[in-house]
Amino acid sequence: MSSRRSRNLSPANLEIMKVIWEKGEVTVNDVFEIINSRRKHKLRRTTVQVQMNRLEEYGWLSHRAEGRAFFYSAVKERQTTRKDILDDIKNRVFGGSRADLVRCLLEDEDVTAEEAKELRRLINPNPDGGVGAKP
Repeated sequence: MSSRRSRNLSPANLEIMKVIWEKGEVTVNDVFEIINSRRKHKLRRTTVQVQMNRLEEYGWLSHRAEGRAFFYSAVKERQTTRKDILDDIKNRVFGGSRADLVRCLLEDEDVTAEEAKELRRLINPNPDGGVGAKP
């Protein structure tokens, strides 16, 4: 699968992938029911099926047949996909700067005390032994 495709999941495709990452192995009906239970504007089953077929063609999904049922699972892990999407945004929008990306996330958001504590821990996991980030 090319990295271009991994960065170009449409919102609808990402919605399907999130269901599959949450559930592991699913049928088209499983995805159809879960997505429609979360949406105000319902999708048709055929729409979900076509999108899942495309995701399989693009290398995002694989399936196994059990009788007449197809069970789909993710080929690419959620965390890998998140990293690829963020790397693309970092490079295209922020010129490769992690600091600018994080600054943008924090400037317009209300960071809770708990989130600030977690961010400090991520930046400096060992306060007595120096900064935890790579040079």
